[in-house]
Amino acid sequence: MLRNVLYLFSGNLLSASLNLLMGYLVLQFLSAEAYGRYGVVVDLLNMLALALGSLYTNALQRYVALYRASNREGLLSGILTTALSYALLSSLLVFLPAALFPEVVARYLLRDVAYAPFVRLYAFAVPFMVFSSYLSAFMKGMGMFARVGLFDLALPTVVRSLVLLVGLPAFPGYGAEVATLSNVFKFLSNFLWNSLASGRMVLRLLRLPRKEYEVGEWTRYSLFVWGRYALSILSDNIKTVFVGSLKGAVQGGVFKVAFLILSPVYMLETSLVNVLFTRLSEAIGEGRDVRKAVHTYTLYILWAEMGFGALLIAVGPAILHFFGKGYEAASPLLVLILLSYVLNAASSVHRVFLLSVGRSDLILVIHGINAAVSVFAGFLLVKALGTVGGAYAFIMEGAVSSAVAFLFYRLNTGSSPIDKKTATTLLFAVAAALTYYYLKGG
Repeated sequence: MLRNVLYLFSGNLLSASLNLLMGYLVLQFLSAEAYGRYGVVVDLLNMLALALGSLYTNALQRYVALYRASNREGLLSGILTTALSYALLSSLLVFLPAALFPEVVARYLLRDVAYAPFVRLYAFAVPFMVFSSYLSAFMKGMGMFARVGLFDLALPTVVRSLVLLVGLPAFPGYGAEVATLSNVFKFLSNFLWNSLASGRMVLRLLRLPRKEYEVGEWTRYSLFVWGRYALSILSDNIKTVFVGSLKGAVQGGVFKVAFLILSPVYMLETSLVNVLFTRLSEAIGEGRDVRKAVHTYTLYILWAEMGFGALLIAVGPAILHFFGKGYEAASPLLVLILLSYVLNAASSVHRVFLLSVGRSDLILVIHGINAAVSVFAGFLLVKALGTVGGAYAFIMEGAVSSAVAFLFYRLNTGSSPIDKKTATTLLFAVAAALTYYYLKGG
């Protein structure tokens, strides 16, 4: 098991590191407007493709593992056929309108036909993106984690990095197009690498003459998990789309780059939560009382994010000034986005607790509320205030998400979700962030 974890962690670490480095490289060649043209379209089509196309990915991984263990190849062939058929259908539903009618998509979803060339260009990444996710899920179900780490995570990111390293200096006037194409090549190579790694096994199973189907069971299982994932994707991407569509590509680029500067904070939280999930699950399985641990871990995560985030905010303006081209406008947003991360992180351990005790239904409710706040508050605040409205919507989303998670934790344990130290820390974070923002002329 440890070896499989290391395979996935190594692939994720390399991929995340390269993506961050390439993000900074892209900023040297693209103005805020060009970065917005590219970034807003990528977020829109990623949101549509992954939210629509991911229905059976988790089910494929789970049932492939089950059927492989019980040597039920008929059902193994059946779910693979069902999942790949759905992947084809869902990817075409996003690809065809974007590739054939990009002006219509740009006009009605992004309110600006200038996005159309990037919509058409990035549309060609969609089928490869969806199919790659299913082939990756299949390999995980088959226990092929080393191949996932290499072929699904590491190598596609290397391909994208090479396209950027060669293409950006070679075509300085077409930076946004090169950046968009780098993602197309990434997902194309992702599909080809995954096909190379699993293709022989996939083809053998697809050719089995006697397939068995339990589509009802697969779909019932998938809907619950998919709903949570789709809502999460919607919440993560919709605010950038709103900024780019309501306020233009320049503000879209400024908004997106602020998140890029602070992305290591999110990576830190994700790493901590993944470790805590295992620890809390083990403790709960042994019958131990974890309420004090929840308070302790929450405080640790808050201080870790605040300290690391403060460091990034300190160097962020200098980095943005170095890139120039209008990116300096993202500086005031940094502290607001950090505050939103901190408010959301205040309940990350509580959500891990709910998952550990089997209340994934409540996690779905939290994601649903998140998505509602993100859509409605995001639209209204971005329309009224522009990029800062998007940051305020993110703060509101974090605050509401944590409040609901606190409520569910209290209902399940009968105890207070936070102690005085955590409450004081949150009040300090809010006061310090807003004071800093307004002193800086926000």
